[in-house]
Amino acid sequence: MSFKKDFPYFKFNKQDIYFDSAATSLKPKVVLDAENYYNTHIAANAHNNLFRNAFYANNLIDETRQLVANFIGAYDKNEIIFTSGATQSLNTVAFGLKDYLNNEDEIVLTDLEHSSNLLPWRVLEEKINFKIKYFDLNDDGSICIEKIQNCVTKNTKVVSFASVSNTVGAANNIKEIVKKIRSINKDVIVIIDAAQSIFHKLTNVKEWDIDFLAFSAHKMFGPFGLGILWGRMSWLEKINPLMYGGGNNSFIEYDKFRLAKIPHKFEAGTLNLSAISGLKAAICYINQIGLSKIQNYLIMLKNHFVKAVESLDKDKYIFYNLESDEPIILMNIKGINAQDVGDFFNKKYNILVRVGKHCARLSHHFLKVENTLRISLSIYNEKADLDTLILALNDIDNWMETVL
Repeated sequence: MSFKKDFPYFKFNKQDIYFDSAATSLKPKVVLDAENYYNTHIAANAHNNLFRNAFYANNLIDETRQLVANFIGAYDKNEIIFTSGATQSLNTVAFGLKDYLNNEDEIVLTDLEHSSNLLPWRVLEEKINFKIKYFDLNDDGSICIEKIQNCVTKNTKVVSFASVSNTVGAANNIKEIVKKIRSINKDVIVIIDAAQSIFHKLTNVKEWDIDFLAFSAHKMFGPFGLGILWGRMSWLEKINPLMYGGGNNSFIEYDKFRLAKIPHKFEAGTLNLSAISGLKAAICYINQIGLSKIQNYLIMLKNHFVKAVESLDKDKYIFYNLESDEPIILMNIKGINAQDVGDFFNKKYNILVRVGKHCARLSHHFLKVENTLRISLSIYNEKADLDTLILALNDIDNWMETVL
């Protein structure tokens, strides 16, 4: 089984081994074609029924909204908000909730959160003076369900965490975590950052019993510049939008104005219509393959790598999360700067990885390291790519001799 042929990137970059999908996924031809078709054949703005192409735009928005709703198990398509990405989605929720927070409230996060799910709360903490707490984590980085009562109390107003960590790849059992949280405080607002799980794991906001969900199109084979915010309707009706402008109002006079109905209330300005066209194609592409098939393929790749590294020196090669089924491998090589390793991989083997803190700086306090090298897999990777990675790891000593 190989999906690489679906991705034009490799037509122009034949030698590349792309292991940076946790940062952004490559785009299949069907997605690129959908974006291009909109720009070349439609090219109209929405919210106008006076001519054919504008009518097409309106239908595209409506159809994609419904497709996303079905994909995540939403109650209603109008709960689906188009944003510029998961970052805007998470900021919309945090700053939308500010009027419902006070200095006696508690916000509970994890040490592994992406900056987009940490900094909005830190900014609001300075303004409102509520208390930020952090879940106890298992050794693999997942939330310890048995210790949730240590941080969730009657004063907890919000809990916000990732379905899957973008560093250690820890997968949280959202349904059980939320069940435990609500047994302690049924009124807690639960927010999930699904950016790292959306393309390969089943998402169901109803079954999870959550209040908000955020993810980006570009992490699920879709275009840049587009994200999704799902919210429980009762909360979407209460909170204010992050931005104001054309499209999100229904009435303006000199002394008053009225916001548009949901979802338009949160969609000020011109929507990224070509990206919406691409997202529609991306979800159809995922549905055609099947989430379970994608997940099983990624597990097979991860297992292939785990078996191959058994021969490596465990004192020298440090892997932080090989037990996880998630398609993220986080590592370091003792005595060698991660940046140098990434540079070596690229220059000699055309292996593209990510090095640093991965926009999750607190996670490296959890790991007790400065930086890490992240290898993230997707369906366009093959066993041969991982074999080349093993070859590169075994070649580190030879390379070190030439540079020292």
